[in-house]
Amino acid sequence: MFFALALSTQIYAADKTKNSEKKTAESVMVFAGEMETFDAEVLKVEMDQLSAFQKIRLIKLAIKDVKMAEATGQASVGLYVLAVLIPPLAVGIYSNWSMPTLYNLLWTCLGYFPGLIHAVIVLGR
Repeated sequence: MFFALALSTQIYAADKTKNSEKKTAESVMVFAGEMETFDAEVLKVEMDQLSAFQKIRLIKLAIKDVKMAEATGQASVGLYVLAVLIPPLAVGIYSNWSMPTLYNLLWTCLGYFPGLIHAVIVLGR
């Protein structure tokens, strides 16, 4: 009986620690903004730890960041976040829905990574 109580207490404490370490959309945006150089693989690992709700929230934050960057004329971290999540959307916003968007959509249909590479190339111009 004592062993079961001790085990359940340890499991509860581990779950509580795990819940406190959950990533949020805001923390991923801050992480992306603090990156010295853009590394899609590292950012993808950070995003994989998010729940589905937090990923949707991250997309909304990234689009909001892009709109704010357009208004101020600065570069946007949100575009790179969108490029990792949905490459055609990032290229479409960046190129004002011109021909590179279609190319990126085709590359993404061939596979996620070709679309991601094309998006990073287009955003890097």
